[in-house]
Amino acid sequence: MSVGLFAIYSFGGPVELWSMVYYGLKALTNRGDFAEAYVYNGGVERVEVDLSREVERSLRGSAAVGCVSPNGGCCREVEGGVRCSTNDGGTYVELRRDGVVAARRGESLWHLTLGAHGFDYAIISTESAAIEILGGEIRRSLRPGEIIEVSELYLRSRGGGASGPLCALEFIYMARPDSRIDGVEVASVREKIAKKLVEKISYTPDVVVGIPETGSYYAAHIAAALGRPYLPAFVATARGRSALLDEVRDRMAVIQLKANVIESAVRGKRVLLVDDSMISGITIRLVAQMLRQKAGALEIYVAVVAPPLRRTCPHGVKMPPESHMIYNAVPPDEVKYALEVDGIFYLSADELEETLKEAGVSVCTLCMRPRR
Repeated sequence: MSVGLFAIYSFGGPVELWSMVYYGLKALTNRGDFAEAYVYNGGVERVEVDLSREVERSLRGSAAVGCVSPNGGCCREVEGGVRCSTNDGGTYVELRRDGVVAARRGESLWHLTLGAHGFDYAIISTESAAIEILGGEIRRSLRPGEIIEVSELYLRSRGGGASGPLCALEFIYMARPDSRIDGVEVASVREKIAKKLVEKISYTPDVVVGIPETGSYYAAHIAAALGRPYLPAFVATARGRSALLDEVRDRMAVIQLKANVIESAVRGKRVLLVDDSMISGITIRLVAQMLRQKAGALEIYVAVVAPPLRRTCPHGVKMPPESHMIYNAVPPDEVKYALEVDGIFYLSADELEETLKEAGVSVCTLCMRPRR
């Protein structure tokens, strides 16, 4: 997962910022469970934020920055303030004595959106939806190579060129579907990906189901395109990315929590199971076992939105070792046996790139291409 960044600046001087900071970070919980925040009120102060519970508190200041990530540690002290940055350090928000700075370096795959809440606040966030949730309006995305400085006297931009490639996984599952990335609605891109994947599916299921949460969104679009019923066949007790956990036992526990099967939805039926991505294959294998052994599914075919991941990300996205990636460990024509399913459909990296290009998006797919 990639880090979610947030910054807010009050043009009217110190005000009560707690609700803006809390809900701004809360809107980024698709990025992880650990939140960090800092506020400026005569000096830079660290703010304790627990997104698992709502707490009323006072937090006065003229500006604040923060981030949400899978493991924490995305903010650090820099000369004159605090910087919260993405995994590669190329995109960041910075809290200084005289205001807030946001930057997206030219080579960075990670985006930021600038917004405003009337004439009171400037808001900057990885997720444009966070700006809207706070009652603000989206202004635009930062351009690659652009730096924006916000202070009491000005909002100043320098640098910036044409839009460069973004991380493909942002569009596949990292970003919120109600957000926009470089002006492109994420939900509409995912719909286009789903329709492209349908072209690869040579199977007529009785029912289409999706693994929560992102897989369910794709499953609904795939079912509509196939003319087959979509059913919510799983109940999620908790959310989480199981592939990011190191211990297999922990990963299996997370899978059980996020996908407990509703037996009546699939018993005796031919099932098309949809997920957003496949790395080790543990999630799909365990869910397929539940569908077949516990719920009595007749057949199970799998449609995976992302091409199989084949290498770790050089830009800092946390991923398991390459030896854990199933398509590196098992011959492609044997993967279905390892997963205990009847067949697998997925897009190639080239097909995904072309689909996103048609949607007006240039992406990096390096992690989906095997080493030569």
